[in-house]
Amino acid sequence: MGTFKPAKAIIISKKRLFICNKIIILTTAFNNHKLKLKFLQLALVCMVCLSTKSCVKNNNLVPYVHVDLYLNLYLPSYSSLNAIGGWAYVSGGSRGIIVYRQSSELFATYDRHCTFNADNPCGIAELDSTFTFVECACDGSEYQLYDGLVIQGPATFSLKPYRSTYNSMNNTLHIYN
Repeated sequence: MGTFKPAKAIIISKKRLFICNKIIILTTAFNNHKLKLKFLQLALVCMVCLSTKSCVKNNNLVPYVHVDLYLNLYLPSYSSLNAIGGWAYVSGGSRGIIVYRQSSELFATYDRHCTFNADNPCGIAELDSTFTFVECACDGSEYQLYDGLVIQGPATFSLKPYRSTYNSMNNTLHIYN
């Protein structure tokens, strides 16, 4: 019997996948130290991003309601949406939907359900008297009309957006989630 001779060392990248509280960490053995350092920096950034977004339970979420609406913008009730900067309230969503025309082809659509203390039944977002921003009378939160982002708290979450597709051929807007 011959003596055992170990094979030449071959460096192979090893991948290990750990799942810990919804954070995925991918570790790889690298031969190049610069590449390893860049990978570790990227992994650290990903861990921070994932841990701040997915590990915190958000109790202020607007409930999911299926939305699949088609608006005919030729109808008089939606005539304000034919001009850029026009807006309208539409039935649907959790507490109604705000539709805002951002440009000739783009619309912003979001739920009127206020995001601070979302369980409060009076939390319905409405345009202010100057029609420049959206406010929640229950808590005083203000949101941008253009995109529903928070201007002033106590709300920290923007209004819940819906997807929309505009068909210029027949002047219809499809709102959906």
